[in-house]
Amino acid sequence: MRAREQRRERWLHARISEDLEEALKREARRRRSPVSLVVRNVLEGALDMVEDIVEDSLHIAQRTRRFARAVERRAGGKQAARDDIYGWQELILNRPASCATCAAALAAGANAFRGLRDAPGPPVFLCSSCLRRLRQSNGRKEEEA
Repeated sequence: MRAREQRRERWLHARISEDLEEALKREARRRRSPVSLVVRNVLEGALDMVEDIVEDSLHIAQRTRRFARAVERRAGGKQAARDDIYGWQELILNRPASCATCAAALAAGANAFRGLRDAPGPPVFLCSSCLRRLRQSNGRKEEEA
């Protein structure tokens, strides 16, 4: 008896426009089903569709984040690698490296600037040209402020 009581259907009353009522009745006649069954099927279908859309959107967002991180890694993490750098130290390279901004080859013995940070991480170098552009862009920001 309990299973039968739990399966009992409930009544739901809702106000709808005349146009919607006519559309539901037309669809019920077309399907040769009661209007209440058409309404139930439409509501269940709509709720299932919304649930699927939300689920798919979450998957798309997760894949997009993973893709963005992969692109950043492949690009050498140019901006992300510099976000935690608090300063640049000029040095003479003992081995070849590349500029984190323009990817210019920096030969052993060349002047370069290494990014200094509090947290451990891979070394980040800038060439003289990119450091000059960084100084110029920071100078413009100070003038605007």
